[in-house]
Amino acid sequence: MALTLSRVLPRVALWAGGILAVILITSGWWIRHALSTVALKEKIEIYLSEELQSDVTVGTLEGRLFPRIALSGSSVIVRQRGRPGVPPLLTLDTFTVAGSLSDLITRARPRHVAEVRLRGLLVQISPDQDPGGQYGSAGRKLDRIIIDRFEAPDTVLKLYSRNPLKPPREFLIHHLVMDSVGVNQTMPYIATLTNPLPKGEIEASGTLGPWNAAHPAQTPVKGTYLLSGANLDTIAGLAGVLSSAGKFAGPLDRIEVQGTTETPNFQVDAGGKAVPLSTTFSAVVDGSDGDTYLNRVDGTFLNTQLVATGKIVGAADVRGRDIQIDVTIDAGRIEDLLQLAVDTEKPLLVGPAQLRANILIPADKSRKVIDKMTLRGEFGLTRATFTDPAVQGKLTGLSRHGQGKGSDEAMGDVVSDLRGQLSLDRAVVRFTQLTFEVPGAVVRISGTYGLRSELLDFKGELRLRAPLSEAAGGGVRGFFLKAFDPIFRKRGAGTVLPIKITGTRKDPKVGLDLFN
Repeated sequence: MALTLSRVLPRVALWAGGILAVILITSGWWIRHALSTVALKEKIEIYLSEELQSDVTVGTLEGRLFPRIALSGSSVIVRQRGRPGVPPLLTLDTFTVAGSLSDLITRARPRHVAEVRLRGLLVQISPDQDPGGQYGSAGRKLDRIIIDRFEAPDTVLKLYSRNPLKPPREFLIHHLVMDSVGVNQTMPYIATLTNPLPKGEIEASGTLGPWNAAHPAQTPVKGTYLLSGANLDTIAGLAGVLSSAGKFAGPLDRIEVQGTTETPNFQVDAGGKAVPLSTTFSAVVDGSDGDTYLNRVDGTFLNTQLVATGKIVGAADVRGRDIQIDVTIDAGRIEDLLQLAVDTEKPLLVGPAQLRANILIPADKSRKVIDKMTLRGEFGLTRATFTDPAVQGKLTGLSRHGQGKGSDEAMGDVVSDLRGQLSLDRAVVRFTQLTFEVPGAVVRISGTYGLRSELLDFKGELRLRAPLSEAAGGGVRGFFLKAFDPIFRKRGAGTVLPIKITGTRKDPKVGLDLFN
């Protein structure tokens, strides 16, 4: 958003500067012929309307010659001709222009104006309105003049959508200062504004220009920015306060950005804990429409590192932007990932984790992130252990039975390997080809888990290396089960049993699925 404004704000200065340049030029007529501000106001309105091919009105105008030339006025309105249904392009509460008499009446070009200050500037950009190309006449006037200092505090910029049902995007620019404003100049600027989403304060400074009149999108821009206090609560489904800093450079339609972000309390609304998230990123921003293309993002939260690429682009049919991200985690920890999803005192599992995923978050503001996000990917957990002693004890027992060992035989630490493919739609995770292994036993299941409901619905098979009679622990029970060994022996496994997992995350139910 900030870089999109880097494209629009200098144009705002050029439009306003063009209008005030015409005011100053016609002021020469005022000085030579009369000191009547009424006559000057009428002449300025006629002259501006002709030059800008618009309807221009000036409410009041006052001026003085000594000790320096100063003009002030109020209620300036610029309406585009032939478009009665659109808001005024520009409205201005008050303005002041200051300069020296010698600079104004000199024959040298360009003329210099010491200072232009605007208050209550409202710029409204409607669809099919080209702010860079429609007002060439003002540009020609501005080419004859340089404004040494341009200030426009508390400017409001509204960008209207082609969809009449969508409200305009509104930016409040608290502070805007530009030096040496002119068409052929490299113009330093400083801007402070409120970013609407996520809502936070941006400070940007740098240079823009010289302005490329034939191809405005190729005008160079560079600078640095600082985003602070960006509240992620303004994005449905996220929480935390983000800060970011970086630098940018390039033509307006391809601005290369490098920066960092810090979110000490990042949280997803699925019920997880807040975790610290840090990133370093490289991206390209199209300053003409604000679309962002992520070349690479390196992120860290807790003890997990991730790499992401993707894009954040305007949606075709709704307000907002679609987020498309490819994520890779090669050196992660499952306990870190679980903290993002589940708020518990201690994670269910600990151990190394790997993930490959494609994520899409559509620009639908009516739903929270976890409800609208879709995900396709695959994951693996190597040498994972359960933190609950009872669960880990059951896995040890499963491994013992799977190997046909007796209860008095030492087992050592039993670790688990878990891998599979997953998809996420409407807050429901679907697992396919999910494989869970401990020494001597393999579980292969497919099914779903509801992130909101926490309901489990899985079916699959349990494969034991040992035959059923040995898995039962031998003895008398094993003797009677020996007749069933051939029934449950198949495909290279000593025992294959159909199983199902139902219930909830807090109260899972595992049993045989003999009738499906």
